[in-house]
Amino acid sequence: MICGMKLAQSRDGMVLNGERRTMSQTARFQETLRRLAMIDEGFIRDEAGLALGSAATSALDPKTARLLQVGASVTAGPSPVCLQWSVAQAMAAGATEDEIADVLLAIAPVTGLGRIAAAAPDVAIALGYDIAAALEELDPIVSRESAEDRR
Repeated sequence: MICGMKLAQSRDGMVLNGERRTMSQTARFQETLRRLAMIDEGFIRDEAGLALGSAATSALDPKTARLLQVGASVTAGPSPVCLQWSVAQAMAAGATEDEIADVLLAIAPVTGLGRIAAAAPDVAIALGYDIAAALEELDPIVSRESAEDRR
């Protein structure tokens, strides 16, 4: 039983709350969930009618539009995968690492420091920067400086 639903495997497929599902039905929902999780743009556009790219009639250049999408992603607080996707899209549109980091600084007064601090590690991962390792490297330096200050 999962979340109050009876789930059983049968020889012809899966039984969910007494309803028999064929393997093709099961495979379809699995394929849908897999493609949504990996943000398959073509699939999302075709199946949900949701275009993830910049609007063709936008007055904004593609890089600016993608940088705004990074800021909106941080503000909305999506999953790390969505935020990393937004960063990758901005990079593909020509944004630099500095511009992406500056988006976080620019939206901080509106979004709030908590949201920015929570998003920073995911943005760092998307940029190929291991922020956790960098913080660990700083820890001994900060401890040593702190001890010297106390003397």
